[in-house]
Amino acid sequence: MKQVKRMALLVILGLSLIFTGCGKTDNAAGKNGSKETNAQASGNTGTAAPTDTVEATKAAEETEAPKEAVEIEFWHALGGTLGDTMTSIINEYNASQSNYVIKPVVIGSYSEIDQKLQAAFAGKNVPALVAGGSHDTFYKKGLVEAFEDYMPEDYNKDDIVGGFMNAAVRDGKMVFAPAYGTSQVLYYNKAVLGEAGYTGDNLASWQKLEAMKDKAVGISTNKNKIEYIWEPMWGSGNMLDAVSSAGGQVISDDGKTVMINASAWVEVLDQFRKWIHEDKTMKIYSGGQGWEYWYKTMDDWVYGKALGYTGSPGDYAIALDAVNKAVKEGYKNEFAVAVQPGWNGNAPKPYFSSLMYYIPKSSNLTEDQKKGAADFVNFATNTKNTAKFSMGTGYVAVRKSVLELPEYKEYLKSNPDADVALKQIDQYAVPEFIDPTGGAIMNALKEAVDKIQIENVPAKKALDEAQKKAQKELDKVNK
Repeated sequence: MKQVKRMALLVILGLSLIFTGCGKTDNAAGKNGSKETNAQASGNTGTAAPTDTVEATKAAEETEAPKEAVEIEFWHALGGTLGDTMTSIINEYNASQSNYVIKPVVIGSYSEIDQKLQAAFAGKNVPALVAGGSHDTFYKKGLVEAFEDYMPEDYNKDDIVGGFMNAAVRDGKMVFAPAYGTSQVLYYNKAVLGEAGYTGDNLASWQKLEAMKDKAVGISTNKNKIEYIWEPMWGSGNMLDAVSSAGGQVISDDGKTVMINASAWVEVLDQFRKWIHEDKTMKIYSGGQGWEYWYKTMDDWVYGKALGYTGSPGDYAIALDAVNKAVKEGYKNEFAVAVQPGWNGNAPKPYFSSLMYYIPKSSNLTEDQKKGAADFVNFATNTKNTAKFSMGTGYVAVRKSVLELPEYKEYLKSNPDADVALKQIDQYAVPEFIDPTGGAIMNALKEAVDKIQIENVPAKKALDEAQKKAQKELDKVNK
């Protein structure tokens, strides 16, 4: 009996010690009150804490501490309405998530972006994202990451407008991401067109358009009358578009020969010279301060002196507002927009330019920054935001799905033909010519076009001179 009692006392004592020990351990872990625990925490003990305890502590700290948002420095050169719209999209993105924060840096111009970016590459302190500038030049130097390698899974490449996607791909891979674009379109007076007995089909080619002069010129627009069938915008841009439809190229496919005096160039530019200087059914405004020539061209159409003019999609909001005011003042005009004509039966093939987003390739950028840059691009160019940008600025949205967006459909009800430039880029337009000489070929062409449009110099003479000058510069590049 005494043996049984002794055994029972031993069991009770053992259980008491176990529970007392557990209580001390909990107190040490929960309150860090013991000397042993404080010593381990400060590193003043030779006895290491158990591995599983250290890992558990680290995991708890990582769970509790909020991750800092990754900063994405973003360079662009957008000002005015373009800049305001971009700022609005950036603010919405930053408020929509906590993984990344876009830090915009506004640069004065695209050429300045090129200069600063070149210096940033040398100093290994490039931004994580750039919009604008010579994206193709940096790509050819191996200084651009492929956007496709970082784009989020929900970025829908198939929804990108055809022309934009063509411009974004290099060697079968999407390197750049289109932000928005522009391609010259026709603004015309639909009321005059109808009164002359014509329809939009008569704008399908330059030859058909010019043939309307017999009936359209002289039509009263109440306070004026139609004097010119058309007013192309001063410069080589519209001429390049017409030549492109006629099959002309700026340089040969192998990149060695300047071709701006080939037969297609001579034919097209000399015909425009005749329309301007001999037939006097077209007119070119040139010179003046800033954009003076542009607004004079637009005004002739707005106030009923010209059936139409060739201008930028960026004109849209200004042009529509101007026509509405002119109509209230008593002028006869019905606002309308059409794609550019083809040349002599050929399909239209105008050039277009696209502002591209691109991610620089540099050791100073982390993978998280590159992913964040692509994530922002995905947000900025989703259907809703590309439509917002287009409606806010007049420039072309990069996604075809905007045409099905309810708010964009509503926008089109009060903004006739606002989708023409998008359709032109999707169906007809080709990416703008990239001058391998850094501008020498285009400068030579500009000088030739000025001689033809303004001075009435025969196209063959002006273009031959320009070709020789440009060829010398191309030969230097190809050495």
